[in-house]
Amino acid sequence: MLTIKNKAETAEIYLSGDIVDDDEGGWLASWREGDSTGYEFPAKLKAQLDSVRNKELEIHINSYGGSVFAGVAMANFIKNHKPKTTCIIDGIAASIASQIFFSADVCKIPTNGYLMLHKPFTEISGNAEDLRKAAEILDTIQAGLESTYIPKMQEHLSLNNLREMMNNETWFTGTEAAKNFKVELIEPVKILNGIDNINILTAAGIKKLPAPLNFLKNEIDAVLKEAEALLNGN
Repeated sequence: MLTIKNKAETAEIYLSGDIVDDDEGGWLASWREGDSTGYEFPAKLKAQLDSVRNKELEIHINSYGGSVFAGVAMANFIKNHKPKTTCIIDGIAASIASQIFFSADVCKIPTNGYLMLHKPFTEISGNAEDLRKAAEILDTIQAGLESTYIPKMQEHLSLNNLREMMNNETWFTGTEAAKNFKVELIEPVKILNGIDNINILTAAGIKKLPAPLNFLKNEIDAVLKEAEALLNGN
C-alpha cells in the first residue's frame, strides 16, 4: 500500500507492494476500499506527489518489483521532484523497485535490507522473428535501466561489472550494497519474520534467492507438501 505523512517541510511516502501498470492498478483500486490494494502504480504515486510538490520527500520502499514501464515512470516522477528526495529500503527493493530506490538524491538501506538487480524479463510466444525482436527490445530496456544504476555505482566499478551483476541476478544485503553503490547504511529496521508471498519472486522470473529467503521458501514448500499429503490421505 502507499500512504503519505506530512512532517513539517518533509513528506513521507510508503511504497509497499508489487508494481503494476495504471490500468491494472486503477481496476484494483476501483473495487477495494481505500488505498489498500497491495499494489503500486504510477497514477497513484503521481497524485500523492502532486499533493506535496513543494516538500522534501522521504520514500520508504518494500517491494519485490513488477512492471518495468510502471516502475520506470514512478522512478522518473521521483527524479523530477524538485525538492530533495531520499529513498529508504525498509525490507526489500528488488527488480524494478531498485530503479525507484536509485531515483532519489539520497539512497539509504539498513544492514538487514535487501537489494536485487537482474536483467529485464518477459514472456512471449511467436515465431523466430518475434523472439529475436523481443530479445532486441529487452536489450534496449536494459540499457535504459543501466542509465539509472550507473550514476549510483561506486567509482571502482565499470559498466561491465554492472552487466555482470544484472546477468547473474545479484542480491545484496545492505552492507554489500554499500560496497557497490553510493548508498548510506542505516540501523536495521524490524521486519516480520515471514514472507507471505515469496512464490511471487519465482513466478516473476527471479531465479535465485539469498540464503535467508531461500531457507524460508524451502520451509514453506515443505509445510505445503505435508498439508497436501494429509488432504490426500497419505
